Amino acid sequence: MGNTSKHRLKQKDLVMNIFGFFSEEYEKSNAGSIWEIILPIEKIITNLEKKCDVSYKSDLWVWTQLKRYEEELGVKLFKKVKNSENDKQFSITLNYPFTHFFQKQHLFVTEKIKVANGVFDKIQEYTRKNYTQESVKIFLGAGTLCYHLSTIFAERSLQNNIKYFIHTNNLGALSQLIAPGIDHNNIIVSLPEGKVDPVTYAIIGDNNEFYANTEFDFIIQGTSCINNGNLFIESHKENIRKKAILKNTRGQKILAITTHEFFDQPLDNTQIYGDMKDYDFIIVPKKSIDSPVKKEHERIFEESKKYLSPEIINWNYEIYKVDVYQNS
Repeated sequence: MGNTSKHRLKQKDLVMNIFGFFSEEYEKSNAGSIWEIILPIEKIITNLEKKCDVSYKSDLWVWTQLKRYEEELGVKLFKKVKNSENDKQFSITLNYPFTHFFQKQHLFVTEKIKVANGVFDKIQEYTRKNYTQESVKIFLGAGTLCYHLSTIFAERSLQNNIKYFIHTNNLGALSQLIAPGIDHNNIIVSLPEGKVDPVTYAIIGDNNEFYANTEFDFIIQGTSCINNGNLFIESHKENIRKKAILKNTRGQKILAITTHEFFDQPLDNTQIYGDMKDYDFIIVPKKSIDSPVKKEHERIFEESKKYLSPEIINWNYEIYKVDVYQNS
């Protein structure tokens, strides 16, 4: 039989593959940020054909699918850039900035999925050694990386008999964990008291007494910015809740990041809520592309490793144990 190719990808798969291509091109480039990357539509189509075995004959058809996906999601992800030499040809760049949860969940999506799998594997290792008939108790924090982790819990709920009690202030994660088809005998979800932030999709509030000495098996969080080991977040209300969870709960604390959170100075309008050394483990993606130029965030992460001891180096992710006494 001859080679056959699928006619098209589903809109979500098309978008995810294009975002993955943006990440790859950024890592290979001299660009200071992913927002500087501009991809000709012809190059995108060629990449899709190579990686996904699909063939798109119409540039405008691909663009139309991206626009329809944006309309369904309710946020803008891409921007068309006309090529000056030929108005019929165009390039695509990412719409700047990404501030809404539904925008950020697509950014560095390949790296986020790698880290989410690393966190899940870490939890699976624990359950193999310690699991009884009681639920594994997990706090799942706000942010889009934790959202991608929730999709893994949802997908695996029918594949094993491990019971999870998941407490989350992440409405994106909640939507995955209570979706139809989930085995709700294996996943039980609870929420904190508070109000919904429509931008970050987090449940926020000042009433955090619940977290005083509450014990989980795992406390999993992400962050917006890391500078000099300090962790920053934009929202003041979310800052209060993240700090209460980090400082007052008991259990193994995991910081899940892509390393793009490292900056040489704090981002504007952010506040400190904790320190890298407040966590027991840090999980990052395994870099898949060797770039001739080391990115600034990579350099800063390398400097931060003085407090980290490698525990697992997987082909997709790296798990580090935080050692506050090392090189101190």
